Amino acid sequence: MIMETNKISFKGMFEKNPVWQKILLFIFNALFFATFFTYLAVLICKIGHVAPESATGIRITQLISSTGLFILTPLCTVFLTRSTDAATFFKVRLVDPRIIGLGLLAMFVIAPCISQLGYLNEQMHLPSFLHGVEEWMRRLEDKAGETTIKILTMNSIADLIANLIVIGLIPAIGEELTFRGYLQQSFEKRTKNPHMAIWLTAFIFSAFHLQFYGFIPRFLLGALLGYLFIYGRSMIVNIFCHFMNNAVAIVSAYIYSPTEALKSGDLHPSLTTTVIISLLSLMMTVAVVLLLKNKSAEWEGKQLPS
Repeated sequence: MIMETNKISFKGMFEKNPVWQKILLFIFNALFFATFFTYLAVLICKIGHVAPESATGIRITQLISSTGLFILTPLCTVFLTRSTDAATFFKVRLVDPRIIGLGLLAMFVIAPCISQLGYLNEQMHLPSFLHGVEEWMRRLEDKAGETTIKILTMNSIADLIANLIVIGLIPAIGEELTFRGYLQQSFEKRTKNPHMAIWLTAFIFSAFHLQFYGFIPRFLLGALLGYLFIYGRSMIVNIFCHFMNNAVAIVSAYIYSPTEALKSGDLHPSLTTTVIISLLSLMMTVAVVLLLKNKSAEWEGKQLPS
């Protein structure tokens, strides 16, 4: 007698659930993977007799925790909520190289605006009754700065390659899968408005970094990456552009020094000059994004969101 057994499949088991429930599942997965892989990183450092606060320890922790939080979280969530394959959902596909070129051009022309907005953001002060909050934000910012300088202090080519992978490539892959790939597409499905989804995701993207004195420039950068995903229509475009943005900062720190690289935007022009530079940079960025929208439709032959 032949017995038939029903195999339980977890793939797509939550596909029919509402979007908000899928986002809750995403948050649960993020908390689980962040906790598990952070403890795993600490364990590996302990077994390897590596001080967690050393540059090597920071790299190990960053590599392991980022892989769990930003890569496995969206992949696991899509596995549980979609019957289609992950590559299709995240739009991992080859595109015309000219589309990637325009994406890189957009990242290049927005750099002056990002730099000037970063300087203005650093000068902001909260009202006096929020002095305690501002002090807390400053402490977080100073601690993040110390960690950044420590990990960007590179004494060899091996350190440079390690940083290009750990704080260049892995965050580029993970953050694009998480923010543009999963959250932005989920918000777009819920709101039916790609522009609202882009700006909402950009806000979360910037807030998540917990670097309040860099919130505005990172918010704008997140929005640009959102439009690159919409009009470039490929995760490869976003990952490559994001990686190149990270790589430029890493290589600059290697050539000069972490402190000198971080001071690259330390010019203090007048407010009028700052506004003019930012507006010109922003206008050029918008022009490149619109060109990307029109040309990618022409090169790929498909209709894009308005």
